[in-house]
Amino acid sequence: MLGVCTFPMTAAASVSGNPGNPLNIAIDGQTVCKTMQWNQGGVDYIPVWYVDHALSQHGIVAGFWNQALSLRGRRFAMDVIEAPAPFIRQNTAYVPASELTDVLSQAGFGVNLTSNALEIQSQAPKAAIRKFPYPYDAMLAIAADSDHQTLRKFNLVHEFLNTHMKTPMGWGLGLDISDSFFMYNGTNLSGYTDYGKVPLSDMMTYFKGTSQQIYAGNVIDHYIQSGWMDSMHSLGDFNGTSPNTTEFNRSLAQQAVKTLTKHGDVLHVWIDHGNASNVDNFGDYGHGSFYNYQQGANPWSKYYITNWMIPYGIQYVWADGTNDQFGLHSDIYPMTLPDGRKVWGFQRYTNDGYTKSGYPNYVWSPYGLPISLSRENLNHLIQMHGYVVVAQHFSSSNTKYPFDYPAIHALVRLKNYYTSGKILVARTSRLLQYNEMQQGLVYHTFTQNGETVIDITQVNDPVLGNYVPDVTQVKGATFYVTDPAKTQIEIAGTPIPASELQTNPSDGVGPSISVKWFAPDTTNYAISPPGIY
Repeated sequence: MLGVCTFPMTAAASVSGNPGNPLNIAIDGQTVCKTMQWNQGGVDYIPVWYVDHALSQHGIVAGFWNQALSLRGRRFAMDVIEAPAPFIRQNTAYVPASELTDVLSQAGFGVNLTSNALEIQSQAPKAAIRKFPYPYDAMLAIAADSDHQTLRKFNLVHEFLNTHMKTPMGWGLGLDISDSFFMYNGTNLSGYTDYGKVPLSDMMTYFKGTSQQIYAGNVIDHYIQSGWMDSMHSLGDFNGTSPNTTEFNRSLAQQAVKTLTKHGDVLHVWIDHGNASNVDNFGDYGHGSFYNYQQGANPWSKYYITNWMIPYGIQYVWADGTNDQFGLHSDIYPMTLPDGRKVWGFQRYTNDGYTKSGYPNYVWSPYGLPISLSRENLNHLIQMHGYVVVAQHFSSSNTKYPFDYPAIHALVRLKNYYTSGKILVARTSRLLQYNEMQQGLVYHTFTQNGETVIDITQVNDPVLGNYVPDVTQVKGATFYVTDPAKTQIEIAGTPIPASELQTNPSDGVGPSISVKWFAPDTTNYAISPPGIY
């Protein structure tokens, strides 16, 4: 039995506005009563008594409004209801139309509201969201750090991973795997970065050293916009021989943001990097004395950068930590930075357990791929219906080819899990955005002209803020329904084009309908302009 919940009302004397559109209230296709809406400040309000009357007259439930509000009680008890507020006019409670439809939907009714009609189905058609896009049972990304990256190695890696062309390491796998990059090279470490004794100073970065001179900037622009790069590996490689010195300064962050913005490079993923000389890191400050060097989110620090990086677009942050769990039910978690800004943190699988002394057994070089992508790990991921972001350093080896045979074999194994419909392999930014969307998706269902309609109203995001998504932001969303061929999906009342939808046979649970996932792109985007190693 639903309990009674009192709805907060505004005093009658404060009510303003004008009569709105006439409203026809129908139950299961039969008109029950007619009333007038009230318009106040451009918002339509519906008199609740008439809805109660319609439901009662149709023999469904009496006194629905007072009973059903217990379904919304938690929200009201938290006193977070936003304007416009309900009010009483001429002894009748008027409620914002959107609030009324939400309450009806949560009570199990099908609801369709237009400018002059409220259609209520006594039982809403059922639609349950599937965790992953059909037919997959898990989702995996490989997030590679750009340490020791050169253009030669980068092209070899991504021609093999992303295309179907013949490469020195075998036929391309056609996977959606993206990479990261450095804006600057501020390391004072000695050594080489590639086969043929290419010095560290020639590592592929946007600018030359820490100057304003463009080095591989045009190449990096190209790869960001083609999808082969989707993450910033901090602002650069500032690894130093002494943890007490650094080549980083705030002006480098400002220059980076201005340049990326000017060139239309939009990135949402940040991956912390390196040793304590990389003071622009900010993911783990305050989580132990070791991380005190991370000054990027501290407003009082001369290395403060998140006042630029977060407004620029960074939404997902990997803090410099370890994780040996291959698979999580959700890969993201709320993170509040020292300056109060909020982002999503995310986990990466970095190590296969720990030594007796507690040191991680890192498997984030190509030599660790046979362990990371073992059959046991992949099967476990499927069984738990999990997400995993695998940490990697594709360019860490200075050998002629980035992947040896065991690594190639492991990557081919992953491709087979993908092509057989078991694990969806996606670039890091897509996995994280899907994870955030799927766990916060709000929708209701109703019947219209004999078809089930799934109306996506918003995504509840406690970190970045609630939003009404566009079609790209709900790609992959999949719903179990009785008859996919007689189902439509809308966003805030606007139908998604049929070309963006797909119907799916039963996966053992039931048939479903999906917003199509991103189409595979196996284009070879590799370029090799002169003067860049």
